[in-house]
Amino acid sequence: ANIPDIALERDKTVKKLLDKFRLDLDDEKAISYLKDLIDSSIAAIVPQFYDYLHNWSLAFR
Repeated sequence: ANIPDIALERDKTVKKLLDKFRLDLDDEKAISYLKDLIDSSIAAIVPQFYDYLHNWSLAFR
């Protein structure tokens, strides 16, 4: 790919992708990891606050 960031440090980019995709986990652990990730995302307060502000601003249009 002609993406500048990937072309500069290809090894680091591949390592970062492998870490993010967690290909080292078996199916059961991957499911558990993904559920935990979803739960932590749902519980995050900042995105909920942004959604509230967004909905509030839409109400005044």
